[in-house]
Amino acid sequence: MNGFLKSRYLTILLLLADMTAFIAVWFGAYSLRDFVGNLGAMASPINPLHNYVIGLPVYIAVWVASCWYYGLYDHHDKITGLNQVSRILKTFIAALVASLSLAYLFKQWDIGRSILLSSAAGFLVWLYASRSTLRVWKQSQLKRGIGITRVMIIGVGRTAQRVVDRIVNHPEGGYQFLGFIDPHPRRHLTQLKGFPVLGPVSKLQRIMRTDRPDMVFFAVPRMPQNDMMNLIASCEDLGVPFKLVSNILEVITSQVQIDVIDEVPVIHMRNTELPFEQQVMKRMLDIIVASILLILFSIPMLLIALWVRLDSPGPALFRHVRVGKRGKPFTMYKFRTMRTEADPYSTAPLDPEDNRVTRAGHILRRFSFDEFPQLINVLRGDMSMVGPRPEMQFVVDDYEHWQRCRLDVKPGVTGLWQIVGRKNLPLALNLEYDFYYIKNQSFFFDLVILIKTIPAVVFGKGAF
Repeated sequence: MNGFLKSRYLTILLLLADMTAFIAVWFGAYSLRDFVGNLGAMASPINPLHNYVIGLPVYIAVWVASCWYYGLYDHHDKITGLNQVSRILKTFIAALVASLSLAYLFKQWDIGRSILLSSAAGFLVWLYASRSTLRVWKQSQLKRGIGITRVMIIGVGRTAQRVVDRIVNHPEGGYQFLGFIDPHPRRHLTQLKGFPVLGPVSKLQRIMRTDRPDMVFFAVPRMPQNDMMNLIASCEDLGVPFKLVSNILEVITSQVQIDVIDEVPVIHMRNTELPFEQQVMKRMLDIIVASILLILFSIPMLLIALWVRLDSPGPALFRHVRVGKRGKPFTMYKFRTMRTEADPYSTAPLDPEDNRVTRAGHILRRFSFDEFPQLINVLRGDMSMVGPRPEMQFVVDDYEHWQRCRLDVKPGVTGLWQIVGRKNLPLALNLEYDFYYIKNQSFFFDLVILIKTIPAVVFGKGAF
């Protein structure tokens, strides 16, 4: 990465500037309300300043958290004016609603709504002015050659050539074009539109190691999805961001970042790695939820264990080696639902009438009671509360390159596969849902999945 694009100091500076600005608009709003009240325009006197000093840290945290969540500290992105306004408005609405809700729920703080509304309006002006100034500064840096993004394009057709035209005609975008990657292995182009064709996609990783691009654009509208997924995985292996020039991938949500080269939209696929602060929050959520559930279900789990032992010969607890994060094997715990003579590493039961499943096992599997012991795996750090389904080694061995991205995160006790269909889904669709989750994972997404898991388990949706 180049220059200001990799600097953390700008993030710290933005954070400090936002906090300072909020303090200014907070007490500015108080002073204005006090001044108007002294003129007699307001019937009721303003609340004591002490209330607003005490409440200030809470409201600063609300606004800063909203700025962070909606990407206003992602200064390394090439944000368009439209995206910037969208992010600011989302931040403003979310933080204002949260602030008014806090004032309603904690009436003992005695914070006036006029202060909340006027300070919110003032901070909205600050956000727009500060981020617009930042964009202007970035443009001046690009003109000096600082922060230039070196890009390659996969594709040689009309879409790829259109992107190159925009890059060449709009140098203010900050892109330096290195060359094309030919998606057709048997074609031997060496040059196109005055730029080199660096080689075929089969040599993509070697080309990227040699030319070291900062970003790769994908501009092949009709490439098979599996091939495209493998290209994405190749870029991620080298830590190179990957952008799609058209909306051709089905795993896209509102969280994907949309950039523009002139009028050509490009879609930025998010990295699989959570920011450090969200990793900490996710781990804390895992520990808290797993601990509470183990305490609540301790007696039911003892009764289930006794039931399993009485229902069929064998131990109550079933230990099974699964593949975890980064391909590391771990021992997963479940209540035993199959007969002891069944092969533990054969294909999992797909039929409710599978005679390998015990009488108790049918009920345990239908309501996911057999998975309660996995809470121990969560506390040990082998699993998370939310993540892809933990798979057996023989399944992982058959993964395509792109499918191995599900090993970039910890497997989960629950996940999208649990709430959208569970065992009704074929393996391929499970992998696509896992890919969707990994590309859009966040602390708040985990909370949504955990909440939606409750009715899925209660009604036994898609299970047996």
